[in-house]
Amino acid sequence: MDPTPLYEAQKQSGAIFSDLAGWVVASSFGNPMGEKKVVQDTVGIADRSHLGRILARGSDTLDLLNRLTTNLVDPLPVGKGESTVMTTGKGRILDWITMLHHNDDVLLITSPERREAVAEWIDMYTFEENTTLEDVTTSTAMVSLLGPSAESVLETMLGTSVAQLSRLDCMVADWRGHQLIIARTNPSGQRGFDIIGPSDAGEALWDAAFELGASPVGQEALEALRISARIPKWGNELTEEHNPLEAGLEGEVSWTKGCYTGQEVVARLYNYQRIQRHLVALELPEDEPIELNMPLLADGETAGYITSVSTMPGDNGVSALASIRTAYVELDRVLTIGNANGANARVTWVPEFLNEGATS
Repeated sequence: MDPTPLYEAQKQSGAIFSDLAGWVVASSFGNPMGEKKVVQDTVGIADRSHLGRILARGSDTLDLLNRLTTNLVDPLPVGKGESTVMTTGKGRILDWITMLHHNDDVLLITSPERREAVAEWIDMYTFEENTTLEDVTTSTAMVSLLGPSAESVLETMLGTSVAQLSRLDCMVADWRGHQLIIARTNPSGQRGFDIIGPSDAGEALWDAAFELGASPVGQEALEALRISARIPKWGNELTEEHNPLEAGLEGEVSWTKGCYTGQEVVARLYNYQRIQRHLVALELPEDEPIELNMPLLADGETAGYITSVSTMPGDNGVSALASIRTAYVELDRVLTIGNANGANARVTWVPEFLNEGATS
């Protein structure tokens, strides 16, 4: 397992470490519930250096990525970002990535497990294009300020305003001799910013935010917030067995941009109402032993399976995510967990476009 550049700083902050996708990450700082509340009420700082970071350079970069992903990313003005799904020829998910166009380069942020797969896929489709890739994951650090006070803490740190940044906007800032990329990404479903800089700036960023009142937040609290915000994750809701529409990423698909790899499959599924399953949110009973991939039953038939489970009480009735066959997707539907004698779970959210009658 590889430590992130923030390992020593987090250790001094009382981190309890665990393994995540081959990285040593802070699971918590001793009070996951308190860490979750910090993000909801004030400001927390989290190390997200384990995410993949690929720097793409060259005049053909945006055109190439536009042909390989589901969203419209060409044109993408400097200072803007976009989230998009890289799909296979069969319309399956290769990864859900964030693109940040800063200066003349584009930074691709990938799932921790998928940076090599993403780079290899882009390379496979690069022929005469003026595009080069550099994996900067290990040479950079990535920290996130999360919560209602994240903006004020970041502005105090940088000595400049970030209020002008809308979601996925980005900017470059000089800080103590380091060039940083600042992006408003809302990674936990709360207002938040990612700060990417050289790896040797990581601990200084952590300490500076800590001195300004940011509290450390571990992965356990971030995972609970992710589930509450219904954000899919690689290895849970996102796999090469799913297409973007099944994984709740219909908002990352442009229906007007034209062709991309896998476009015909995704469009056919949507237009002909052939989406086989959907991501839904569940409210689970308390104190029940619930595990990932446990089946969910409706009238004795297998309706789907659990993809994510929170270790904390959910917000807005959400404490788990699940992949459910389309025929059983219905708000407030009660499903049985595990077997016919199992406890009940209630569907508390379904994708909005289903309510609009786009599919059934």
